[in-house]
Amino acid sequence: MRTPTISAAAKTGARALLIAAAACSLNACANYSQVISEGDDGSYNLTATGISYTMSMPALTAASHEKALSWCAAQDGDMQLRQQTRGWKPIQVELNFRCVPKQMGQLDQSASTSLPVVK
Repeated sequence: MRTPTISAAAKTGARALLIAAAACSLNACANYSQVISEGDDGSYNLTATGISYTMSMPALTAASHEKALSWCAAQDGDMQLRQQTRGWKPIQVELNFRCVPKQMGQLDQSASTSLPVVK
């Protein structure tokens, strides 16, 4: 009797899928829209949507802030949050932000709010 064998490629593909699924559940996956330029004032819009049932609103909010921060860092600037909107169906965070020159972007660490305050 011949036993079925799984090819090495199928094993590798299955292993990669399991790793991705585990990373998604542990790191709370999110889908991001493209960063969209909003008008002439240099503001941008980014939407993050949670795609994992294990993702919390604070985790999604933090992930969207990190994405906006990295966008501005790639443009050699600091992120200045202008507006944040959160929704629950689906779990979603929408940011409206600007990238400001690094000299202007001193964050106030003593503020008690969850959003950075730019001085």
